[in-house]
Amino acid sequence: MTAPCLPETARGLQARERMLHAALDQFGRHGFDGTTTRMIAAAAGMNLGAIPYYFGTKEELYVEAAGFLADAIQARQREPLLLLQAQRPLTPSAQPTEGTSPIARDALIDQVVAFLCQQARVLLADDFPAEWVHFFLRVQAEEGPAFDRLLAQVVAPMQDAVEGMVARICGREAADALPRAITFLAAHQVMSLRLSDALLMRRLGWDRLTPERIDQLLDIIAITLRAQFAALATPSP
Repeated sequence: MTAPCLPETARGLQARERMLHAALDQFGRHGFDGTTTRMIAAAAGMNLGAIPYYFGTKEELYVEAAGFLADAIQARQREPLLLLQAQRPLTPSAQPTEGTSPIARDALIDQVVAFLCQQARVLLADDFPAEWVHFFLRVQAEEGPAFDRLLAQVVAPMQDAVEGMVARICGREAADALPRAITFLAAHQVMSLRLSDALLMRRLGWDRLTPERIDQLLDIIAITLRAQFAALATPSP
């Protein structure tokens, strides 16, 4: 069956998306310096001239690929992030300075743990391609505009929201080093489930991740995170 003739704009969008997927894959595999525009065009099954036509330079394509990935991750985390942000104080002055009641503190811990576990579930989902993970790791090692794009759109909003909650759990200001460091370490634990999934499965003797195994991992990470946050909580006077 012959494919329908698409309008130029639709064909252009399809071509652009194919190029972005190929760029994520090739940059993720080989890094910025190890990837050529010819490699990306070949992976996309397109003419080499498509890159300057749609993106300009290789550097601009790299940043656009980061933006494409950031948009995809944002779409997956938008709803849970909005729910978590709704729990944050509106101003730094609203942060408690003399501790939080045990009941309120436990509720805060539950909210943060639920959010982080949901982020882990997103990372472990079948529709979160491995090349996205590889690209994300590469961008962190090659700081620049692409790194700034992912930081601003994905990492900072999530960590800002969690830091505010962790600060309330600890009885600290959100700008203090403690809640910021704890948030970073907690997020890293969650991300490592996907970033090191091959090593994790080898150690567990698994050949693949099933829904039941993902649930098991999330139960374990929830127990670990909850214990860490509870240990940091400031006792009520």
